[in-house]
Amino acid sequence: MSIFWLLCLVCSHIGLTTCISSKTNDIFEFGVDKGRVSFNVVGNIGLFEKNTKIPIEVPYCMKLTYVRVEVDNSLGPPVVSLDHGLQMVTIKYRPLQHSKSTYSVTAKTLPMKKCDLVDDSNGY
Repeated sequence: MSIFWLLCLVCSHIGLTTCISSKTNDIFEFGVDKGRVSFNVVGNIGLFEKNTKIPIEVPYCMKLTYVRVEVDNSLGPPVVSLDHGLQMVTIKYRPLQHSKSTYSVTAKTLPMKKCDLVDDSNGY
């Protein structure tokens, strides 16, 4: 066992709220970094929350081009995925992994081509 983990074990045993660990910011990027920022949200994940879903709200006639997720967890990174079809980010921790963390999700969009066309074939 490394000295770092031994110190953390001692810190937690005597009741210290912080340990000698450094905070890490893990960054996950999806897509091509172009367009304008149209969505940004910051939130917290509790100690026992192992699966967090963040829906991305995209403005009308815009398409999602880029998503950046930053997770701050002092003990280890989660698994982060993007469901492009549902436009949803999932932050997932393993069952025994420390999950208390903060996150920031930023999304960029571009205007869709031919969005203003109306389909008159069905009478509406």
